[in-house]
Amino acid sequence: MRNILYIFSLLSTILLFNCESEEILNPVTVHIEHTVVQAEIKPGSVFPAVRFTKTLPLGVPYDIKQAELKNVTAYLLKNEVQVIPLHYTSDGLYRPLYEFYVEEGETYELIAERDGIYIYGKTIVPFKPNVTKTSYNAGEFYFDADVRSKINEVYGALWIISGNPSARANDYYSITSPATSLNTNIFVRTSSIPEIYRSPTYPDKKYIQVVAFDVSFRKYFYSRTSGQQVSDPYIQGGGAVEWNVQGDKVIGMFIGITAGEIIEVN
Repeated sequence: MRNILYIFSLLSTILLFNCESEEILNPVTVHIEHTVVQAEIKPGSVFPAVRFTKTLPLGVPYDIKQAELKNVTAYLLKNEVQVIPLHYTSDGLYRPLYEFYVEEGETYELIAERDGIYIYGKTIVPFKPNVTKTSYNAGEFYFDADVRSKINEVYGALWIISGNPSARANDYYSITSPATSLNTNIFVRTSSIPEIYRSPTYPDKKYIQVVAFDVSFRKYFYSRTSGQQVSDPYIQGGGAVEWNVQGDKVIGMFIGITAGEIIEVN
């Protein structure tokens, strides 16, 4: 979890610059423990666990056994009516006693407490993106798509190249603004594809995949540290990252995500 170490290295630097004393501080003395919440909720699959961990002091190697939290009281509120308790299993993971499947359009709220710290998060599970058009911008070497908008959703897109080996974008170029009305076309594009795949004679096929997110993902995306991959969106970034969970010294993402079909771009 090098990103956690990065966050608190930055915090330590800020504190050093603002200290009136010229005394060199031990990084451990400026460590501020944060509760970390992680959950990625996708339709068509079993509700995943919610992971609760804590940040470790700068210089301490990440170890899930040291970071996990076992004393969290947590439950879900599904669609504002169904209360579902969560129970600790292992490695900071809290699951319902009985499995259930997530569906598009559902709302989930997370309500939790740890040592007097109250935690809250809310997300809507997006619908599968309805892509109406795709194209290839040969001038700037990216794929783009038109998506029929839905309220409380934002969209990103990834390029995919088939072949041996295959290739896939490791991050989103941008995340769209929230729609102001239903069923209008929203433009979304990928990052530029690498030069090796740009030739019109390249034998392998080119694809685009549009991904829908709960609207709160957009604030996170544009406040995270520039250039980091989206492979671990819950703990990346530094500074004033806009997480979608609330609580005193609480960070992380409790987020609904729905991947669209992989569509060939001609």
